[in-house]
Amino acid sequence: MATNPNRDKKEKKPGFFQWLIVIIVPLLFALIVALIILNIMGVDVVGKTKEALNKIPFLEERVTTDLEALHERQLSEKNEELNMLQQQVEGLEAEVESKEQTITELEEEVAGLTKEMKESEEEATEEPDEKWKEVATSYSEMKPKNAASILEKMEKSIVISILKQVDAEVRGEILAAMDPEIAASFTESFLVE
Repeated sequence: MATNPNRDKKEKKPGFFQWLIVIIVPLLFALIVALIILNIMGVDVVGKTKEALNKIPFLEERVTTDLEALHERQLSEKNEELNMLQQQVEGLEAEVESKEQTITELEEEVAGLTKEMKESEEEATEEPDEKWKEVATSYSEMKPKNAASILEKMEKSIVISILKQVDAEVRGEILAAMDPEIAASFTESFLVE
């Protein structure tokens, strides 16, 4: 019997791509069905796959697990928070420096005003002493009777201040010329002060 050349062409062996399709398509289908079933059962297939791929030496750099992604996200949030806090610190440091400068200026102003006040007080205390001495000299040069009649009509504190500036002998003559009760009152006040 003779062989039919057309029949040999039809019975040709399947090629590499045909076997590949016949094997890969059912495997992919089985894999997809298995993933769906595992996912329904509550198994984190994607997470487990990432963890497994992350353990492979050259793939670990390219595959990021959920935990690594969470750490990176937290790290970036903390960096942003740190930058914000650093800006706040810089702002507060500038404010503190400004406040310190203001305090220094105010302290200098207080020191200057204190010095002026002391000088004014010294001038004020010097001037009344001179004025009291001049008034006391005027009363010392008067006749004791005339000085006594004027002083009796004045306020007690002023009379005491004048009598303190007058010489003791003249003071005695003026007090002797006064009414005895008024002279006694002035003498008591003079001794108390």
